[in-house]
Amino acid sequence: MKKYAHLIIIAILSVVTVFGLLRLGKIDISLDTLRRVDGVWLGLAFVTFYLSIVARGLRWQHILKTMDRPVPTLYAQTLLTAGLFISSILPARAGDIGRVTMLKQDHKIPISQGVASLAAERALDVFAVLLLALIGALWALPGRVPTEVLQLMVVTGVLLVLGLVGLLAIPSIEGWLRQPGWLWRLIPRRIQPFYEKVVDFGFALVHGVRDLGQKPLAMAAIVAESFGIWLLDALIVHLVLYSLNLRVPFSVSLVSAMIGVLATIVPLMPGALGQFEAGVISVLTLLSVSTADSSLTALLVRFISLWSFIPVSGLITYIFGFSRALSLNSKPAETEETAAVKSAISAES
Repeated sequence: MKKYAHLIIIAILSVVTVFGLLRLGKIDISLDTLRRVDGVWLGLAFVTFYLSIVARGLRWQHILKTMDRPVPTLYAQTLLTAGLFISSILPARAGDIGRVTMLKQDHKIPISQGVASLAAERALDVFAVLLLALIGALWALPGRVPTEVLQLMVVTGVLLVLGLVGLLAIPSIEGWLRQPGWLWRLIPRRIQPFYEKVVDFGFALVHGVRDLGQKPLAMAAIVAESFGIWLLDALIVHLVLYSLNLRVPFSVSLVSAMIGVLATIVPLMPGALGQFEAGVISVLTLLSVSTADSSLTALLVRFISLWSFIPVSGLITYIFGFSRALSLNSKPAETEETAAVKSAISAES
């Protein structure tokens, strides 16, 4: 029973989410509602979602290759899928911990380099999502973008810029941080080795991310891949709306999908249940889509991206031997290596 505890929890949370969406949108689950859904458009949404997963795997492999840590295409693809599966059933980006630790165990890629690849992935995602959300908002709501939305985008953008400035500035003070002059004498001797390890890890991570910027052509391709991934996510929402015979401009789908993604940057529950739905429904309702249609759209998108994905990705996780990553998140089995990965992922998030 304990073995399936996480799946039981996600099932309960899913039922609560579905029930909440049905009540919020006053959706009548009947044959008439099911007949309303166009299977062709919905099928295209399914295909688009799984294409986006493949695109994510290819981008991650490209990032690792650019950092001079190449891994086979099938390995990168299946490990990323396993990571997404783990994050779907466990909170706190547990899938990222699994991905980094598997890279260390299977390909001897240092933890700092693995975390650096995820940090680059996350920074590119935030950049692409913010820009697409802004474009979608200005396109869908010319002159009527809510102040709160603009403030959220500006604050996140400023934090991203500060992070990039820090990335450029930190190496220039590397020598001082490694031997901080008179401060070094104040640090207790038994703490000094720990401090050195932290600094070594931090700079290995920073240099790993900076390696991407030293290869502009590869970096440009990875940025383009990032925009392609999130445009596919917006297309999923658009195709679901079309399956409900809601012919809205693509800008509406774009801004609603991106705001939904921004709402899940810090996942509070496994699969960020409830967060994505709230973002999508609020924006679609603001853009004159009825609450019932907005709720049904969010429900169908979640069915595609989570409830259909869990069995498929779970099967891939077990077939390719990544089920061992699940045990990394079990406290009794936690090793020093796993604890280090958890700390690094927490800092990166």
